[in-house]
Amino acid sequence: MMSSKFSFRKIKDLPKDSGLTHKKAILLEKMGKLDEAIESYKISAEEGNVKSQYTLGKIYLSKKQYHEAERWYSMAFKNGYEDAAYDLGNMYYDLDGYEYALYWYEKVAMEGNVKAQNNLGVIHYKLGDYVRSEKWLKLAADDNLGSACFNLGLLYLNFGKEEEAIESFKKGSVLLCEDCKYNLAVLYNKNDNEKNALSIYKQLYRSGHPKGCYNMGLIMEMKDDESEAERYYLKSCKSDFMKSQYRLAYLYDRQDKTEDAIEYYEKGIEHDYSLSKFRLANLCNRENEIEKAKMYYDLAANDMVEAKNNLAGLYFEEKNYEKAIKNYDEAIVDGCKVAIENIGDLYDQTGDIEKAISYYQRNSTIVSCQIKLGDIFRRIDNIEEAIIWYEKAFENNDTYSAYALGLIYEELKDFEKSKKYFTAAVENNHVNSRIHLGRIYYNEGNFEEAKKMFEVTANENNIYSQHMLGLLYETKFNDYTNAKYWYEKSKEQGCIESIYNLGQLSLKLDQIEESEKYFLEGIKQEDKNCEYMLAYIYYEKSKKMFKNLSEVHYENSEDIYNSLSDLKVNKDERLIAPFEEIKEEEEEEYIPQYILEIDEDLENEFEPIEKEMKIEY
Repeated sequence: MMSSKFSFRKIKDLPKDSGLTHKKAILLEKMGKLDEAIESYKISAEEGNVKSQYTLGKIYLSKKQYHEAERWYSMAFKNGYEDAAYDLGNMYYDLDGYEYALYWYEKVAMEGNVKAQNNLGVIHYKLGDYVRSEKWLKLAADDNLGSACFNLGLLYLNFGKEEEAIESFKKGSVLLCEDCKYNLAVLYNKNDNEKNALSIYKQLYRSGHPKGCYNMGLIMEMKDDESEAERYYLKSCKSDFMKSQYRLAYLYDRQDKTEDAIEYYEKGIEHDYSLSKFRLANLCNRENEIEKAKMYYDLAANDMVEAKNNLAGLYFEEKNYEKAIKNYDEAIVDGCKVAIENIGDLYDQTGDIEKAISYYQRNSTIVSCQIKLGDIFRRIDNIEEAIIWYEKAFENNDTYSAYALGLIYEELKDFEKSKKYFTAAVENNHVNSRIHLGRIYYNEGNFEEAKKMFEVTANENNIYSQHMLGLLYETKFNDYTNAKYWYEKSKEQGCIESIYNLGQLSLKLDQIEESEKYFLEGIKQEDKNCEYMLAYIYYEKSKKMFKNLSEVHYENSEDIYNSLSDLKVNKDERLIAPFEEIKEEEEEEYIPQYILEIDEDLENEFEPIEKEMKIEY
């Protein structure tokens, strides 16, 4: 009987099909049974299946079990799987193990792997070996790898070789490397080659490059082409680029498209962009949505001192002085000069004059604080100190301070100094200084200059100026037509002195009926001067009537006429109207200074060159 060669033992010892085990592992992995899959991959790998070895390397890398990953990748590489060496290089690069990364990249770079050549160039650059960096990047660039062209351009820029950098970026642009295009556009724009910059930015617009679209939007905004700026910002916003979201929101804000502005400010806020928080808070403040404004100012306050100042301002207006002071103090610590003045105003409003003075003095180079110090010291009758601060503001060309100094010296009867300051204020069209200066010139007998001052303010409907012009024309220039014109203007506003002077002027001109009419008008206002002069007119009329009667010997008319004496009345007396300035508009309720505008020079807002070299994975 022949012996059989078949046995179960022999089946068990037969070599297994590692390909089938690998496929089983793939199936288990797809089913989510990773642990079982790993065991199958290991069986297959131990049997020499290079794909299983490589796959185990990938799995352990994803699990951050780097020693295991290296073990299996190394095994795969030894068995001819070159990608394993490349992946090991990437693993060590990500772990900042550059020396190990170099070792593995070189394994495949020498065999012509352009991505590994690029990555070697990047690592040598990071390690400061620029010669080797250029060597490897050139090899990869010559093999038409766009990222290598980009990295080589950055290397050249680092050494000030801008022309070589531009050439490298140009080559990368032809290879459709978006980063090369972007850097090329930035360089063209920086070098005032706007035509080429715009051309490339338009290409980047078509591909939706967020920074490229943003920069193009800035260029359009600077050209005041808001519709084009909007188009480019919108494209950039599709990539959720926060700076474009902010600029688009601010564009809509300025166009009073409130809902759109809010939408894009909120998108920027989702990225924690401080300017979006700040501008949205300003918008809410303008719309009187105070609680929302406070919320957004509070969100921006950690990054923007302006937001902290504005938040304090809202509390100030609510008379929540404790919170206002807290926020102002924090803003001051961060260097906000506006907050120093605002907290000074707060203490001034609440009657704490000493603290107000101390804060204003901390801002003593700012004109508004100099004025406020002058006002406070004048208010508390410390005239010498008031003069010091008004002088400082006057030296900074402040018109109000010139006027205030004119008033002080006028009260002190120092008319030469008073004229100096009123004249300075008049040169800056301060109308009430004209009225004061006109009065001083009149009292000095400088009637021509007085007339010049009063003519302007009389046309501004100032009663005193109109009356004084009438007086000047009558008594100093004998121009009775103009005198009557200006007296009448003042009379229309109820000036009793003008009514009296009109009566006297009419009397002087023997216009008795006119004179009587004016004095009667004055009597209606219960003016005794007019009543006195009207009585005189009636007396003279009565005397004349008795004279006429006496000439015909009517009863005892002759005796009466002879008994009537001549009245001594000053027909040349002229009245001066009470001094009155032009009334300024009533002061609105105090509002603290809000910082609504911040320095945003668009020239400085462009996204710069991309400076980070690119690794290929």
